[in-house]
Amino acid sequence: MKINQIRQDQPLIICLTNDVVKNFTANGLLALGASPAMATEVEELEDFIKHAGAVLINIGSITKESIPSMEKAAEAANKWGVPVVLDPVACSATAFRKNFCLKLIEQYKISVIRGNASEIKGLIEETTMKGTDSDLSLDTVAIAKAAGEQLKTAIVVTGEHDAIYAQGKTKQLSNGTAMLTKVTGGGCLLGAIVSAFIYNEVEPTLDDLVEAVSYYNIAAEKAESLDNGTLPGHFQINLLDMLNSTDENDVAKNMRVEEVR
Repeated sequence: MKINQIRQDQPLIICLTNDVVKNFTANGLLALGASPAMATEVEELEDFIKHAGAVLINIGSITKESIPSMEKAAEAANKWGVPVVLDPVACSATAFRKNFCLKLIEQYKISVIRGNASEIKGLIEETTMKGTDSDLSLDTVAIAKAAGEQLKTAIVVTGEHDAIYAQGKTKQLSNGTAMLTKVTGGGCLLGAIVSAFIYNEVEPTLDDLVEAVSYYNIAAEKAESLDNGTLPGHFQINLLDMLNSTDENDVAKNMRVEEVR
């Protein structure tokens, strides 16, 4: 498993993420044991990225002004063999967001795309969504497989049941809690956690992606079970604590995963 290795190596994770979640994302990565940097300046991105373990590009606060930084980050990551995780936040809500994501996927090597079911479906079909909300009735397994085969990259889809496609296989994960939808940045932080778990892996393994999502969801389950864990404020703090204390034994014992066709 990867958790102990992350805590030993403390990989640098460059996060170009949205303004709402920067603090939460940084604290979540620190709780895991990784080293976050919220670098966005075009002139310094390559200097950071050539020493990084992974790059997260989250388009939650995308603007015309921020696009050059995201493109430079992807370019530098590809140059230096650093994996890129794309979080296409609300990509089906506007043509501006969707067109940028598709351009990024076409022009650069993206190691993993992580999003909710509506977001991932929106990358491969003509569909719309309201803001960042996802349709919980969607089939995450079918979407993960279709997106992975069409976009030629690993896919992490979150929903009532999460699904992961990588290396030609798809797995369904059943850990987690609805409390993750009650705090800002629950999904965005997962994108950063996935980035940490695939550090130095441009072609991530299915096992590492399953461990990343299972670790995060098991920590969330533990956070909910603590005192006042069903209250959003307490849950958010509890989650940071449980990300710090959840170990490989917890994941191996509690992960609920099955391979699907």
